[in-house]
Amino acid sequence: MSHKIGFATSQQQSQIESLRLQEYAQAKGYSVDLTTLKWKASDEDSFVMYAQIGETLVSTMRGEIINDQSLLEKKLECPLDFKAKLEWPVLLLSRAATLKSHQSIGMNLLLRYWFLKFADFHQIPLVLGTFVDGSPRQNTLLKMGYQFFENKLGWQQSTYRSHRPVIIAALNMKTHGVQAQDFCKAQLSTDAQQFNFKGNFPELRYVRNI
Repeated sequence: MSHKIGFATSQQQSQIESLRLQEYAQAKGYSVDLTTLKWKASDEDSFVMYAQIGETLVSTMRGEIINDQSLLEKKLECPLDFKAKLEWPVLLLSRAATLKSHQSIGMNLLLRYWFLKFADFHQIPLVLGTFVDGSPRQNTLLKMGYQFFENKLGWQQSTYRSHRPVIIAALNMKTHGVQAQDFCKAQLSTDAQQFNFKGNFPELRYVRNI
């Protein structure tokens, strides 16, 4: 049975929606209006990766290329006053979801690895993410070279509501990009290594929608 990774098209849209809804309903540390996880304009603007076994989509992650400070602040729900060197454009990773049956084999790490390869290919200087304190991936990101900054406002304005401190994770690709990719590659499980990337990296496009 084939194991593949690629950038989603309309063919994977319904499966991605279903996976997001299923996994975010079980979220810990925050709550979210699940209807907002459906495919929308910002997904069309973004790069959404998927991992699939046969006909079953088992994992997904979204990457948004942003070159507008105001838009990024709206998405992060805080001013960009943390002490990370900001260079544009940035790649913001979000909307990660994996079937419970495959969460133990490191699918999040695998998709992150390919997004870092994508950022490297396009010479994107900064990769960002955000999560609630205590997230399972917190220690992994530290080992990859991410810097952590607290969003002191939390998630209160959008459809997300945080119940724990919110962390912004920033990876400087120039100083830690190679380290992060090497770490991911070294940590990939035997099961995760079965997935093959299909296709080429698409050309850049920028997100204009929340």
